Amino acid sequence: MNGCFINLPASSARREAMAAQLQALGLGGIARFEAIGIEGLPHGAARVSPREHACFLSHAAAIESAPGDGFFLVLEDDAQLSRAAPALLGDEAALARLAGYELVFLECLPYASAPALLALWQSRKKHMPQGVLGGIEILDARGLYNWGAAAYLVTPRGRRTLPALLREALAEGPAFAFDMTLNRLIAAGRLQAAVLAPFLATPAAGSEATSTIDDRERVPAYDALGGALRRMFFAGPLEGLEAGVADYRHAPLTDDAQLRLLADLMAQLFVITAQAPR
Repeated sequence: MNGCFINLPASSARREAMAAQLQALGLGGIARFEAIGIEGLPHGAARVSPREHACFLSHAAAIESAPGDGFFLVLEDDAQLSRAAPALLGDEAALARLAGYELVFLECLPYASAPALLALWQSRKKHMPQGVLGGIEILDARGLYNWGAAAYLVTPRGRRTLPALLREALAEGPAFAFDMTLNRLIAAGRLQAAVLAPFLATPAAGSEATSTIDDRERVPAYDALGGALRRMFFAGPLEGLEAGVADYRHAPLTDDAQLRLLADLMAQLFVITAQAPR
């Protein structure tokens, strides 16, 4: 499997951690790709922050760099891979099932909707009943993928179509961050994408708090809860997951009594639906 991990020159700790992880997993074909910095970016050319713009350019350049027509794995330098990932990434029969897509996400922040979360929950219960991965599902990204680009496969088909789509988006500003551009392309039917479930990757625990995209407004509660939601469906260790969101799980996040009631109703109905016989 060929691929790369995107890494800024200043992020040496992340670079070393990623290199060690890839060596331990036997993924020698995944090389470092130097991320594009904000230096020299045209001022005011984009409607995203400078670091979001540079991140977009880095992903686009990484995809353009992919050799040949094979599958190409792109990682951000805070990605944690499941120990089950190398077996799938080296399985030609498994990869052949993905050839009809252009992009295949190994993880994402899903929409916080009942259909999206139920699909992921049911996949985890089916394929990891004892906490050990026994299979994988290919889920349509439309209606499930919200955002996230920590780990994804560009298919041979995607190698032919995705660069032009990204160049088009960059020529328009870009108007949105890289992953939100993918979201819009998927929703519009211009990009055929899938999500593998359970997830074969996840951002490293707590990495949202040290994001290198530090020039946009952040909401700590959203970062913590979103990070936990992504890890919830990871085919790997979940230690510390509950402790990381303990301060937010039952916190009164809103003063709107009706909104709190709606949230409680949704939570109870979700549990009932998830436990219903299939």
